[in-house]
Amino acid sequence: MIGEDDEPEGLTPAEAFRHAKVEHFLGHVREYVDMGRYLAGLKALDTVFGLAPSNEEGKLLKGTIDDLVAHILKRTTNGKREKADGTQARPRRSDLVMIVDQDERLLTSLTGTLRRYGFMAVAASSYDEALETFSTFRPEVVISEVNFETGPKGFDLYLWLKTSPGNQDVPFLFLATRIDRETLIAGKRFGVDDLIMKPVDDDVVIASVINCISRRRSSQIRA
Repeated sequence: MIGEDDEPEGLTPAEAFRHAKVEHFLGHVREYVDMGRYLAGLKALDTVFGLAPSNEEGKLLKGTIDDLVAHILKRTTNGKREKADGTQARPRRSDLVMIVDQDERLLTSLTGTLRRYGFMAVAASSYDEALETFSTFRPEVVISEVNFETGPKGFDLYLWLKTSPGNQDVPFLFLATRIDRETLIAGKRFGVDDLIMKPVDDDVVIASVINCISRRRSSQIRA
């Protein structure tokens, strides 16, 4: 899609380089939307608009992300509805699942699987991005890699979540390429809800997510 100064014919070398950079970042934004990394997508669009303020595809992608974020926030934060008699009706919303993993192919695949099963999904590729995502979204379940290549580990994210006000009861699932004895013991001691082996089996993940949500709702009803 062609936007401001995006016509490649007749460009100077500097304009052609700018055009290539715009296309590069637009490609990232499209991938971020597929992954559910909406905050990362908005940051990439800032770069796009810094290079081409009137880029049409960038505007369309921003509109798409804004609509998706608004839809998620509406379904997850405005869940309480009043009946005609003034009592609270049961909220209508899809459940939001957050995925944290450095493998972008896994994020795209798992986000797509969750959406096909009727869930909403957001994603992050690092501990820091996960914390930033938590500042905007309130997921029903978190699925995270155990060991990131750099930075804090999955257990650090788990401990942050369990000590963060309002998030202590959010179910937490770990993904791991290898679940050795130490990882299993640590997970059990910390109270992790489930550990799932990679490569991921979609049916196993969906079954675990459904089970966690069911248990959480049952405990909330009893409380």
